[in-house]
Amino acid sequence: MAEANKPIAATGPKTRLCHEVEIAANLTVSTPKDFDTLSQLISLRTGILLSPTTLKRLWGYLDEPVIPRRSTLDTLSRFCGWRDYEHFLSADTPEIESGNVGSNVIRAGEDIHPGGRVRLFWNPSRVCEIEYLGNLDWRVVASEGTRLNPGDRFRCPMILAGEPLYLDNLIKDGNLIGVYVCGSKTGITFKIPTNNEKD
Repeated sequence: MAEANKPIAATGPKTRLCHEVEIAANLTVSTPKDFDTLSQLISLRTGILLSPTTLKRLWGYLDEPVIPRRSTLDTLSRFCGWRDYEHFLSADTPEIESGNVGSNVIRAGEDIHPGGRVRLFWNPSRVCEIEYLGNLDWRVVASEGTRLNPGDRFRCPMILAGEPLYLDNLIKDGNLIGVYVCGSKTGITFKIPTNNEKD
């Protein structure tokens, strides 16, 4: 197992992934400020926060052995357009191409404000209504057919129709669960309920 504790090789797949991340971010990462910027870009695009320190370790900016978590590699791969790290390793180019998202997006704090609700739908027959609390925080109001329960809380900067929805820092019954994904294969759809439709 000593091999796993060695720093990332300069030509390995993790180094290639770091290079792909820089291309996707349109940023050459070389200073502490660059890592702060990259952390913010990753959070905005994926809804998952990777700390600047984690990124510095992975890029070899800090002279420390690194064993990145699979979830970190999956997040970086999704940032570049692959489904996950395994897909990155097996594919030459990402399936997702660049382009404008269009109008099927809800940005927390811009398109929805505290007290606003969104009804989410994903396969198979999952329904969940969430309320925006402010500061990227949300609360589950009602759910059908999901593991989410009323009162669960999470963080999410953006909801995109047709894409998986990543609920960061999910808290269930007072316990931090971590990241939860809705619609991992086919994505989610959403609707803004009218006042008459709200529970």
